[in-house]
Amino acid sequence: MAALILGFSSVDTWLFLVLNRSLQNPLFDLVMPILSTKRYALLPAAVAVLMLMVWGGKRMWLVVAAGALAITLSDLGANLIKAELHRPRPCHVIVGARLLMECTQSFSLPSNHASNMFAIATVGWLGFPRWRWLLPLLASGVAYSRVYVGVHYPGDVLVGAFWGVGIGWACTACAKRALPEWFGDTPPGSLRKT
Repeated sequence: MAALILGFSSVDTWLFLVLNRSLQNPLFDLVMPILSTKRYALLPAAVAVLMLMVWGGKRMWLVVAAGALAITLSDLGANLIKAELHRPRPCHVIVGARLLMECTQSFSLPSNHASNMFAIATVGWLGFPRWRWLLPLLASGVAYSRVYVGVHYPGDVLVGAFWGVGIGWACTACAKRALPEWFGDTPPGSLRKT
């Protein structure tokens, strides 16, 4: 088991260096810190939620609630996993890591940014098919930005993405089970068989 962990760590470090240093360019140097900063997402997210709630009908209320629950559970779970694994961030241990943001003292595995973005992307994917193409693309961009700015290993964002997808799927499945008529799974007014 120790050899497997050491091998994973070596590959993860090599891939981090490739993605963090070798692929640098002026456009990514500008865009990736923006994708990695939560405060820049607040206004577009608020506008998107407002638009969905106004024009999306009652189904959107349930999707928004499932999304909020998914982000909350994803974030809490990722923090609990970090507290158990204690993996230091690459910006603290890799000499020569290119750092474009502040390197916090919190642990690295999994990435909360990746888990939260993939949780909401999964809820959106399952609950609102019209936007399927946009949400995973945005979540992937945010996940990649965490490696590019130097604060996470690729393995951190990959584990975070899987965690977020699982949480997003579970929250959407619960919402669909609770109110299937809002998702079009049963005709409105029909009785469900138990």
